[in-house]
Amino acid sequence: MKASVATLALALALSTALAGCAPDVAFKITGPTTPEQLNDGWSVATPADVGISEPVLDAIHADLVSEDRYYNAKSLLVVKDGKLVFETYCRDPRDRDRYAHVQSVAKSVTSLVFGVLQTNGVIDSLDQTLYSILPDVFPDDDEKRAITLRHLLTMQSGLSFYNDVFSMEIYAGKPVDPARYILLKPLYARPGQSFYYRDCDPHLISCAVRRRTGAPLVRWAAQYLFRPLGIRDYYWEPDHTGTTMGAHGLHLKPRDMAKIGQLVLDRGRWKDRQLVDASWVDESTRRQVADAYRAGTDTYDYGYYWWIVPRWQAFTAWGRGGNFILVVPAPRLVVVMTSMPDADEDSVGTRLETFLDLVRPLLETVSTNAAECR
Repeated sequence: MKASVATLALALALSTALAGCAPDVAFKITGPTTPEQLNDGWSVATPADVGISEPVLDAIHADLVSEDRYYNAKSLLVVKDGKLVFETYCRDPRDRDRYAHVQSVAKSVTSLVFGVLQTNGVIDSLDQTLYSILPDVFPDDDEKRAITLRHLLTMQSGLSFYNDVFSMEIYAGKPVDPARYILLKPLYARPGQSFYYRDCDPHLISCAVRRRTGAPLVRWAAQYLFRPLGIRDYYWEPDHTGTTMGAHGLHLKPRDMAKIGQLVLDRGRWKDRQLVDASWVDESTRRQVADAYRAGTDTYDYGYYWWIVPRWQAFTAWGRGGNFILVVPAPRLVVVMTSMPDADEDSVGTRLETFLDLVRPLLETVSTNAAECR
């Protein structure tokens, strides 16, 4: 027994020494950046065809694949004037053809589906109370019964249900009625009084959609968005009752995320079809809450589940870890970034300001060109 322990100790010491001498293993690859023409609804072009300097994109690519920044990045795509001009995958080329969790990008898709349903008369008004739709799940609390759909769409319900425990309590706890469980949480502020970014508000929107239509949100997303956009491979996770998670749980391919960006850039139109009412796109992507997020000297506003970027007159979907659909209307630009979704944004994840820092050279170039053309 003593000899065995000694042998194990020697082997451990040797392996540790060898590990210390081994070179670091790269965790990114420097792959191609030229999009391949596929039968998926996208036209491809070169950057020069749309007036983008290739050295600008080369510099961004070098930053993306470096080993000391954007640690969990997976892909970056650029669409200009409706054409895919840049596409790269810095971990695995197969990421192009498989869907992955895009975290809170789902919120922006929830907003689009909600807008279609409102236009179709399913929802009476944004100022309609949630209580009028789900009266049986509310506690006897007049302040909570004043929560409107607009409050939920702008993260101003006032409900105190923090994101660091939301998924655990809903997924692991499996409350009999998730909507009732959420509404039993205390109020930290009166409805409409204060912005606080949470997952519970969009999940209540999803609960309201299911009650009014008899079908989960994902069914309407498939009918009104995904099928017309040619998005065939996706998954949108439900809670244990079958209600689509309105805040996250959506799995998409990068090229399909870019389609959603192009749809919104074109004010709800894809090819020759108007999928989402233009007025809804305009309203949901303009400022509804001022100064919702601050980073350094920059502040970002909030629409209906879209983040507004005043500096670039742009807006974006933003999912945890570094998943983005950035839309810049004036130069007709869409930029998509995907990342490993479960990273801690305070350590290795990519926050909004860090993503904008990556693509800043491109934004500066296209914004200057757009200004010169006006």
